[in-house]
Amino acid sequence: MTSAGLTNVTDVSVLDGVISWKPTTNATNQIKYQNVVFVLDHSQASSSGSAKTGYIIAALVEDSEKSPEERFQLLLLATDSVPDELLRRFRIGGLPDYLRPVKGEQDVDVIVSTKSGVGLSQLFWQTVLQPLWNSVDELSSEVNVVITQDEHSVRNFAQSLASSISKSKRTVVLLSGDGGIVDLINGGPHDAQQQPLLAVLPLGTGNALFSSLHKPLWVSQDGKIQDISSIILGLRTLFKGVSANLPLFYASFPSGSRIVKFKPAANKEEEIPAEDNSAAAALHLAKEEIQVSHLYGAVVASYGFHSSLIYESDTPEYRVHGDKRFGMVAEQLLRESHPYIAQVDVRHPSLSEWETIPRNEHTYVLVTPLSNLERTFTISPASKPLDGKLRLVHFGNIGGERTMDAMMKAYDGGKHVGLKWDDGHEVRYEEVDEVRVTILEEDERWHKVCIDGTIVDIPKGGQLSVRKEDKSGFQILVDSRVLPSSS
Repeated sequence: MTSAGLTNVTDVSVLDGVISWKPTTNATNQIKYQNVVFVLDHSQASSSGSAKTGYIIAALVEDSEKSPEERFQLLLLATDSVPDELLRRFRIGGLPDYLRPVKGEQDVDVIVSTKSGVGLSQLFWQTVLQPLWNSVDELSSEVNVVITQDEHSVRNFAQSLASSISKSKRTVVLLSGDGGIVDLINGGPHDAQQQPLLAVLPLGTGNALFSSLHKPLWVSQDGKIQDISSIILGLRTLFKGVSANLPLFYASFPSGSRIVKFKPAANKEEEIPAEDNSAAAALHLAKEEIQVSHLYGAVVASYGFHSSLIYESDTPEYRVHGDKRFGMVAEQLLRESHPYIAQVDVRHPSLSEWETIPRNEHTYVLVTPLSNLERTFTISPASKPLDGKLRLVHFGNIGGERTMDAMMKAYDGGKHVGLKWDDGHEVRYEEVDEVRVTILEEDERWHKVCIDGTIVDIPKGGQLSVRKEDKSGFQILVDSRVLPSSS
C-alpha cells in the first residue's frame, strides 16, 4: 500500500468526473469521482472544539492487479476550498456517534478477520482504515480491535457479547466476508436490550450480504454495473451510514447433524498429491465436526449443487485461489452431474398448507433473502435490500450442460429465472415463508447443506427446515438511499 499521508493541495476542481488539484502528489494530480470516500469539513467538526478550518479529501485508489502491498493507494488531501459538487455528495462533519466510544454509553469494536478472502484484512486495517479513521478523529484507545487468531475468534468474540451485561450501544466493524458475519450472528446476543450495529467492509470472497445491500449504488437503472469499488462503497457507508434491521432466517437440523470443516493436513500422508487437484481428492483432507441443532443465516440456505460447490472448494489448497476456486470445483461437479435425492416441501406466504415439489431428484435448491451471491451473480432478481422476504430458486436433474447454462444466465442479471426446456424442466422461482428438505441420499458426500458458507452434514432421512426469523437481534449499517422508504 502506498500513501502520501496528509498533503496540502490547492485549486481543487471537478471536470467530467475527474478531480484535479495542484501540485502533483504521488506522481498524480487527479483521481476519478468514484474514488472519493469523504470530504471532511473541519468547520462542522464537533469533537475537538478547535477552531480548525478547511477540508480533507479522502480518496482510495484500488488496483487488484498489483501485489497486496501495492493494491491500495490512500490519498488524504488538505485544502482550503472544495467544489460544491463534492461537498453536496461527500461532506462529513466528523466521526459519527456510532463510531465514537463513550464509556457506559457506546462501545466500538473492530474485527479484523485475517483469513477472509485472500487475506487482505489486516493489511487493509493497518494501511487504509486506521489512517483514514485517524484523519477524521484520532482513533480512541477505547476502540476494541480484535485481530483474529483462528477460525474460532469471531465466534468467541460474539459469545463474549452474549454473556455481557452491558447496556451500552455497540457497533461492530467487520473486516471480513460473509463467514465472519454468520459467526457473529450465531454467537451473538439475539435477545440483548441493545441490538449490536454491524458495519461490514467486504474483504471476503463472495461478499453476498454487502453486495446485495449496496446493489442500488453499483447497478444503474438500466441494469449496467457501474465502475465503483465495493471497498469504497463500504467506507462511505461506514462514515456516513444509517442503521436498519438485519433480516435473518432460522435453519434447524435433526439430531446427529454436524458442522463439517476442512482443516490443514496433519502430516504429509494426508496432503493431496500435487498432480491431483480434483474436488474428489480434496475430500481426503482431515475434517473437523461439531454437533449442531440450528443456525441463523443472513445470506443463503442451500442443498444440491450450490452446497456441494461451497463444501468441496473450502480446502486450504483451493482457498489460495480466491473466487477462482469455485470455477475449478464447479467443473468437476458438472462433469459428475449428480442427481440429489430429496423431498422438498414449501409453504408460501399467508398459507398454512404445504406443497411438495413433485420430484425427488434435484440439482439446485436454494433459499435466500438477498439478490446477489456475488456482485455479478444475481440469484434472486426480485429481492430488494432489507425487504426480509425469502425466495426459493430450484430445478431438477437437468444435467451438467443445462445447469451451467442456468448459472451463466444468473451472471447475466438473473436471466435464469423462468428458464424452461422442452422436456418440461424449468427454473422455478417463488417467494416462500418456509422450506423443508428431507435428505434421502445413501452416500454421505451428498448429505451436505450450506448455511451462509457453513456446511452441515445431515443424516439420511433427516430434514433441513428454513424459515423467516421475525426478531433479528442485529442492526446493519447501510447507505440511506437503500432504505425501503427511499426506493
